Amino acid sequence: STRAKALITSGAHRRARDTLADRCCIVVANACNTMADMIDKAIGLVNIVHIGSAAALGYLVDYRIFVCMTSWVHYCKYIYQYYWRTARTLPKYAAWKRDVLLFKTIALLNLAYIYGSPYFTKMVPIYETAVEPEMDYIGLGMVVVGYFVSISATQALGVNGTYFGIELGFVKADYCFVNGFPYNVIPHPMILSQIFALCGVFKAAHVEAWRWVLVPHVVLYLTHMTQEIYDFHNGTPWYVKAKQEEEKKSK
Repeated sequence: STRAKALITSGAHRRARDTLADRCCIVVANACNTMADMIDKAIGLVNIVHIGSAAALGYLVDYRIFVCMTSWVHYCKYIYQYYWRTARTLPKYAAWKRDVLLFKTIALLNLAYIYGSPYFTKMVPIYETAVEPEMDYIGLGMVVVGYFVSISATQALGVNGTYFGIELGFVKADYCFVNGFPYNVIPHPMILSQIFALCGVFKAAHVEAWRWVLVPHVVLYLTHMTQEIYDFHNGTPWYVKAKQEEEKKSK
């Protein structure tokens, strides 16, 4: 009958609409999952929560909270990873490198803002103290030279060599495989050059109110450098292994 046909037709249309809606939901869900995976690989969802929380507290309460929550994280990750060496697989290593590069970038941006903004605003950030910063050419030279040497050291080692690629087994080389500049001029140029640059920032008179930020940078860098010098980790130091191998060869 006509009524039966109408019911059948409306039911078919309803099923078609339901099927289309289901497909749209599936497409949206897949797109959201893909986007979440991309963001996680690029930034890290945990990092987003950490940095987002720091930004909110910095904006709503005090910028110094943001500085404290983001300036020294990468050092802690250096020291922890060097000792425990947990990033033994490529995905874990990529995630760890992503994290330290992200937080180091934020730390450098904090320093650039603290050091550079008074030249434009004539005010010390947050402290709102009027200042007429004079160009400290010696300090600026220290910053330029320090980061030039640091970049040169990174180029000499390569990115993976810089970020524990040897220690974690991703770079097949010994600890003395680089003999060119700056390793043939100064010891531990990667860290000492950045400490030199930080001292240049510290020297600037208009940074006086923010010098407390720089002290942990230097202390944590020196801590990690000492860790590298003595190869202090959850295992046998490389120089002990080298000595043991020499003794085996001599027998």
